[in-house]
Amino acid sequence: MKQIKINLSVSESTEHLKKSLQEKGFTLFCEIDHQANALSVDLKMPASRVLIFGNPVAGTKLMQKDITMSLDLPLRLAIVDIDGQTCLIHQTTEDYCKNYQVENHPVLEKVETLFSTLSTELNQQDIS
Repeated sequence: MKQIKINLSVSESTEHLKKSLQEKGFTLFCEIDHQANALSVDLKMPASRVLIFGNPVAGTKLMQKDITMSLDLPLRLAIVDIDGQTCLIHQTTEDYCKNYQVENHPVLEKVETLFSTLSTELNQQDIS
């Protein structure tokens, strides 16, 4: 897993990521707000959101290689507050290759590039 520090709040980061993913042609399947869910049962936790998104062509190509990868697809990004610092957390190519038979799959390079691009975009945003 990779953890990248982000200079925006969890909320700001999440909104930017959603917009960027949609502009890049990805389908946003779900947004989970773990902090809100915790509050709904009178528990507290720092800001924590997960975006579940994907591209059916790319995902299908990975699952054709190893159907068990369906456990990790669609892709996920966690945007969390760790001790007051917003972090973006995601699986890496190494994680996928260790858990599934997808080593050297061309889609994984694109996934890694996407995650890198998204984190760079977030850290280039102005902090208001």
